[in-house]
Amino acid sequence: MIPFTFILLANLAISATSAQRGLKIAEVGDSVFEHVSIPCNPAIVGSVAACFNQSIPSQGNLDYNLTDPKVSYPTDGSPWGVHITGPYPDGATYLVSYHSGAPTVGPANELPNPNTSKMSAFVRLRYGNRKQVIMKGVVITYKRHFINGIPKPDYFNNFGLPINVYNFSYLSSPISHVLLPNLMPSTTYTYSVGNGSLWSEEIKFTTLPSASSKTVYPLRIGVVGDIGQTVNSSQTRNHLSANKPQVIINVGDLTYADNFLPWDVPVSHAQLTHQRRWDSFIQLWTSLFSKVPQIHALGNHEMEMGNINAELNPSSTTFQYPSNYPFQAYSARFPAPGTKHNFGDINTNLWHSTIIAGKIKLVTLSSYTPFEPGSLQYKWFMSEMASFRRSVTPWLFVQVHAPVYHSYANHYKEAECFASVYEEIFYKYGVDLVINGHVHAYERTHPVYKYKLDNCGPVWLTIGDGGNVEGPYRNFVDEIDPATKKTFCEGLKNPDGKTPMETLDSGSSWTAYYQQIVQSPSCPTVTFQPAYGVAGGPGLVPMFDNNKSTPLYFCQSSQPIWSAHRDPSFGHAILEMLSDKSMKLSWYRNIDSKMKIADTVTLERLTSCKNRS
Repeated sequence: MIPFTFILLANLAISATSAQRGLKIAEVGDSVFEHVSIPCNPAIVGSVAACFNQSIPSQGNLDYNLTDPKVSYPTDGSPWGVHITGPYPDGATYLVSYHSGAPTVGPANELPNPNTSKMSAFVRLRYGNRKQVIMKGVVITYKRHFINGIPKPDYFNNFGLPINVYNFSYLSSPISHVLLPNLMPSTTYTYSVGNGSLWSEEIKFTTLPSASSKTVYPLRIGVVGDIGQTVNSSQTRNHLSANKPQVIINVGDLTYADNFLPWDVPVSHAQLTHQRRWDSFIQLWTSLFSKVPQIHALGNHEMEMGNINAELNPSSTTFQYPSNYPFQAYSARFPAPGTKHNFGDINTNLWHSTIIAGKIKLVTLSSYTPFEPGSLQYKWFMSEMASFRRSVTPWLFVQVHAPVYHSYANHYKEAECFASVYEEIFYKYGVDLVINGHVHAYERTHPVYKYKLDNCGPVWLTIGDGGNVEGPYRNFVDEIDPATKKTFCEGLKNPDGKTPMETLDSGSSWTAYYQQIVQSPSCPTVTFQPAYGVAGGPGLVPMFDNNKSTPLYFCQSSQPIWSAHRDPSFGHAILEMLSDKSMKLSWYRNIDSKMKIADTVTLERLTSCKNRS
C-alpha cells in the first residue's frame, strides 16, 4: 500500500465520554479511518518460512565482529565513543561523554581509587569567531564482576559438562562526562574532547531553540528504539542521519550486550553479558550521537542482572555497587539529562524528564523498576504531572520501553500491569504521544483510550524497529499461523505454559519474568478487549467477566480498530513539530530509499478537551 498524505481535518469515531469532553488530538486528513497492515517481507528475514517462524534467525542480522573497523576503537588512550545527552531541563545545558583507552578483563581487576586517580576530562568548545573555552569534567570507571565461576565454553568433558570454571571481571575504560552549561539556543558549536594531551577531531553540534527563540518551528525530532549494532543498525543510523534530526528520542534496549556470554559467545536467552559490546555499540553510533543530542530510556536489555549481586522486587528503592547493581553499564555510560554529579549512580538514572525547545515536556518512565502507587517512581511522576502547565509547555510526551498498544504476537499484553496504573493518568493529564520500543517492528495507533477510539486519548507509537541482533518481529496476533491453521493469538501462552484463560483462573501472571519481578502479584496482567476488529467478527480466545456470563476477548479477530498502521520492518520515525498545536509523524523503512516515507499522519492538538486545556 502507498502511504497516506493527510490534507483535510476529520474526526475519528469517539465514545460518549470523549464527546462530552471534546476533542484532544485529531488526525488531519480524509484517510483517518484507514487501517494499514503490511505483512512480513521475506526479503527482510530471508525466506517465506522465516516470516511465519520467529525461531528462524533473520538472514544476515548479526552483530558486527568486535575487530570490525566499524566498531573497533583506539587503545592508546586517545578519545573515542563520543556522544551528547540533552537538552537538560533548563534547555541550556548538554552533556558530552566519551571513552579513552581500553577496558581490561580478568580475575584481578580493581577499581581505581578516585582520590588518587590523575585522569582528566576536557572539552574544548567554541562557536563562530569566539574564543575557545575549556570545560573540565569527571572521569569514572566501573567494574563488572561475576560473583560465581562461569564455565568457559571450550572446556567440556565427554558428557558435555563443564570441567573448569574461572572468575571473570570487566573493568571499563575511563569514561568521561563533561557538562556544557549556559549554551545559547539555536547555535552551532565546535568541540573536541580529550585529556589534555590526546584530543579527538573537531565535531559540530547545534543546540535546540528555546521557547523565547524567534524561530522554534519546524522542529525535527528523530525517534528510534532497540537499535543494536548490526548492519541493519548501521542502515537505521544512516537513514536517520540523512533526515537531519535536531534531537533524538531513544526509547531503550541499546546494545543487546546481554545476548552474549562474557567472552562473546551468543546465548539464546539473555542472562549474562559481554561488556565489550557496550564499547562496540557506542563506537558504531558515534558518527550520529556526537553530532545530535539524544534523550534515552532504559529497556529490559539494560537490566543485566545475570551472575552479579542484583535484585529487583516490588519494594526495591535504591541500588549500589557491590551489594545490588542492575543497570550498571547503562547508568555509567548514559547519564540521564539533568545529571550534574554522582555520574554512574544508578538511582538517578531510572526515570527522568526534560524540556525540548521550550515546547515539549518529555517524561521518561521505567516499567522495569517499581512503578505502582506508593513507589518512588509513581510519586515522582505524579509530582511531575501536578507541576505540568500546558500554557507553558504545549506538548506532553511520555517514553517508556514496553508498549501497551500493539498487535504483534511477541510481547503481546506484556505491559498490562503498567497500563492499569498509568493509562488513566496519561488520559487525565492529556498526554499527546506515548513512545515505546520492545516490539521489534512498527505500529502507530489512532488516538485511543482503554481499547476504544477516543480523540481525548494519546497516540501510541511502537518504534522498536532499530535493527538489533534479535531480528524483526514478524506476526500479528490476528494473523493465521500456517503450521496450526489458527491465529497466532490462539497459540499464545504465558511463561508457565498457561493459556490466557488458565492464567486468569489460576491467578498467575501473563507477563515476562523481567516484568513480573517488579510488580505486585495482585496487579492485573490479563485484560479484555471489545469483540470486534477492523474486519468485524467476534474476538479471539473468549473469556468471561466476573459473573462468567458476558463473553470478553483476549485478541480481536482482525487488525484492532485502534491500530492505524503496522509493518514488521526496520526503520525510524521523525516527529516534525509544526506549531504549538500541530505535528507531523513520519516513519521511514530501511528497505526503502532514505527519504521515502512509509507512513505519515499530521496530528492537530485541539484545546476543547478539559484534559488538554
